[in-house]
Amino acid sequence: MRCIPLLLLFVGSLLGQPLMVAFGKEVSQADTGLMLMTVMEGYAAAHGLTPTEEEMAPWWKKLGGDSPAARRLNFPFRILLSHKLNQVWWGRHGGRLVLSAFGVHLATDAMLKEVVGMEKAVEVKFLDAAARQKFFDYFEKYGGDGVVRGEKARELLAGALPK
Repeated sequence: MRCIPLLLLFVGSLLGQPLMVAFGKEVSQADTGLMLMTVMEGYAAAHGLTPTEEEMAPWWKKLGGDSPAARRLNFPFRILLSHKLNQVWWGRHGGRLVLSAFGVHLATDAMLKEVVGMEKAVEVKFLDAAARQKFFDYFEKYGGDGVVRGEKARELLAGALPK
């Protein structure tokens, strides 16, 4: 029975039908990373948290220079955006932090609570129940050694970005 919603999700994404709208931007791929990035970019723009060129400048050299490939991937933007939103969201809700080579990757529990709040405020709307379920299932499953909580999480977010 669980296969039917997944099949509909797959078919809908093939047809290019929107699965989610976040801050006025449609997402028609069942890609949790793309959905999350759309939410994060929209939230940051709405709340004045979008990373500036000045903030990103030191990171361009560190992460592969100013090549066209580096610009397309835009790692400095993603790292700084995650850092800013993690501080805000974790500060409100606490919970788990998922770590990466660049420091804190995602304040998982806090982000999910924020997305629920954004749904209530109609800033984010999942147009497909299976896409919403996939999104929440994906981020709720995070665990293992790359996850910290409590005081360790507070210390990591209180500090500056890794040098």
